[in-house]
Amino acid sequence: MAETADIFDAAFLRQLQALDGALLRLRGQAGEGLARHGRAAGQHEFRGHRPYAPGDDLRRLDWNAYGRLGRFFLREFERERLEHLTLVADTSASMAVAGKHGLARRACAAAGYLTLRGGGSVTHQGITVEGQARFARLLDSLRVAGPEGGPLAGQLADLASRPRPPADLLVATDGLEEPAALAPLAALAQRRCNVTLLCVLAPDELNPAAAGAATLRALEGGELALNLDDATLAAYGAELQRHLDGLRALGERHGWIVVITPSDTSLRDLFLRDLAGASA
Repeated sequence: MAETADIFDAAFLRQLQALDGALLRLRGQAGEGLARHGRAAGQHEFRGHRPYAPGDDLRRLDWNAYGRLGRFFLREFERERLEHLTLVADTSASMAVAGKHGLARRACAAAGYLTLRGGGSVTHQGITVEGQARFARLLDSLRVAGPEGGPLAGQLADLASRPRPPADLLVATDGLEEPAALAPLAALAQRRCNVTLLCVLAPDELNPAAAGAATLRALEGGELALNLDDATLAAYGAELQRHLDGLRALGERHGWIVVITPSDTSLRDLFLRDLAGASA
């Protein structure tokens, strides 16, 4: 079933604010936003000031500069300037099942929000936004990215072909493609791109119903009646586990962060438990 545009309603925005506060408390580092996965640790070297713009993080206001000049300026730090997150929400048809595309887009929106809150910038489908006041533009871009687009491999190949690779990349997909489709991610990792692969699967894909009658519905239309016995379900479970273990091994080999989660996971659990745990 196709997702509706209300996935970014007022309740979602309140979740983002709560998530931001919870992450700040968890890390004890104000303004960090999304963890910089795989990036070498370093000091927040002061680099200078820039004029305040509506939506900027008020915690970085330099009140001494305001006292001298009567204008608002924000302190900038080297790592904050370098933070740039690129988002890829898989638009292939398989994402239309059981809320997978909804969680993928909400996760991308949350990651973008946290990055903007930390003073960074975000790119999605060629649109780059900087400053929290422009977060609505990112949401508009994610709203129209429905699961009717091309396969994920094409989206990733486009990124890998660019002269300058992303610094940080979050790919939200169901991970059901053949491993060869993820080859562009390996090429990007070799070019010092920090890759986070978020695999969102429907609960029934991860844990099928008990044996018995079932109906298989094609995404293009049409139905097929099946009778699933224990042996068939066991074979499916073994094949799925083999595939997911292969994704994890691929990520370990290339230095990616790989998180596999059901589509009914809450944003809080996804970021505070799954992503934070994987990047620890």
